[in-house]
Amino acid sequence: MNETIQTILKRRSVRAYESKQIDEKDIRQILVAGQYAPTAMGDQPWHFTVVKNNDLIEKLQLLCKASFKNSDIPSLRELSTRDDVHVFYHAPTLVIVSGDSKAVAPLWDCVLAMENMLLAASSLGISSCWVHSPMIVYGTPEGPASLSTLGLNFPEGHVPYAAAVFGYSAQPLPEAAPRKPDTVTFLK
Repeated sequence: MNETIQTILKRRSVRAYESKQIDEKDIRQILVAGQYAPTAMGDQPWHFTVVKNNDLIEKLQLLCKASFKNSDIPSLRELSTRDDVHVFYHAPTLVIVSGDSKAVAPLWDCVLAMENMLLAASSLGISSCWVHSPMIVYGTPEGPASLSTLGLNFPEGHVPYAAAVFGYSAQPLPEAAPRKPDTVTFLK
C-alpha cells in the first residue's frame, strides 16, 4: 500500500492534546497542503485563519459553549452545561477556513482544503480533529459580531466553512471504527 493511502487509513480524530505548540515549519506545510486542494473553476476562494493564542482559543471556546445554550440541537444544549467539555480539546492550534460566499462552491472548496490539511498533519505525526463550533457561532444572529469582538475577522464577503484543531496527541491514537457495509454501488 502506498504512503498516501496509509496516511488516509491511519488518520484519526484526536480529542486530547499536549500543550506543546506545533513547529512553525510544520504548520506552514499543513497550510500549503490546504492551498493545493482542488476548487471549483480554480477559484481558490479561501482564507486561512490560524489561532495559536491559548487565551484566544479559551475565549472562543466559552463563546461557542454559550451559543450552544440556545441551540435547537439537544446534545449541544447539554454540552453547554458540562464543565468537563472543551470544544477544542485543549489543542494548541486552531485553523478556520473561510471562503468567499460568492464563489462557485465555497463550502466544498474550504472543506477540501481542510481535508488536505488533516491528512498533511497526519503525515507529519501531528494529530487533528474537525470542529464545527466556530461555524455554529457564526451562524447565530450575533455570531459575526461576537467573533469580531475576539479579533476573529474574516475577509470581506467571507464565511467560515471549516475548522479543525491541530497538535500532538496526549494519548495513543484510537483504532478505526468499523466501516459501514453496503456503502458502494458499482454501475457497469
